[in-house]
Amino acid sequence: MLLNPKGSSFYFVFPRGFFPEAITEKYLPYIRKQPIPFDNINDYMNSTIQTIGFPSMQIDSVEQVRNLGKKIQYKSSTPIQDLFSQDFTIDFKNTDGFMNYFIMLDTVLWNLNFKNENLWIQDLPLRILDGEGNIVASVTFKQSIFTSFTELSLNYTQNNPQFESFKMGFKCNYIDIRMEFK
Repeated sequence: MLLNPKGSSFYFVFPRGFFPEAITEKYLPYIRKQPIPFDNINDYMNSTIQTIGFPSMQIDSVEQVRNLGKKIQYKSSTPIQDLFSQDFTIDFKNTDGFMNYFIMLDTVLWNLNFKNENLWIQDLPLRILDGEGNIVASVTFKQSIFTSFTELSLNYTQNNPQFESFKMGFKCNYIDIRMEFK
C-alpha cells in the first residue's frame, strides 16, 4: 500500500451571518482598502484561520468489585455525546494592525451583551478532507459559546516580520459527526 504524501486536511469557515451587521459595517471599509480586498468580513476572517482543535474523547468505565475482591470493568452508561470533550479552539494568524483580533473581540463582546437575545452562536461546520480534497466526515458544533480569548502580545522590541497568532476557545453542547465517504 502506498501512502499519499499529501496530508489530509480540513475545511472550516464561519457561516454567513456569524458576524453581526454592526460589526460588518464597522470594519468592512477598512477591509476593502487592504492590498487583497475582501468582499465581506467572513471571507477576511476565514482566510486567517490556521488550525482548529477536534475535541478529544474520554471513555470512562464502571468498576464493580466481585467476590474475593476481583475488580471487573464495564462500559459506562454515559451518553456517547458526553464522552467527547465539549471544548475546541480555533487558531488565527494575526493580520496587519491586528484587525482580525479586534473583529473577533467585537464579535465576542456583542455576543456577551445581554441585549443580544441569542443564547448560542451559530452552528459551526467542520469538514474533514482526504488527501484528494474529498469530504470524509462532516462535523457540526451545535449550541456553541465563546469561552476564551488569548492575549494580544504587543512588543516594541519585535519589529521583525514573523508569524504570530491568537486563539479563540469555544464550548459546544452537541457535536454532530457524520461520515461522508462513499
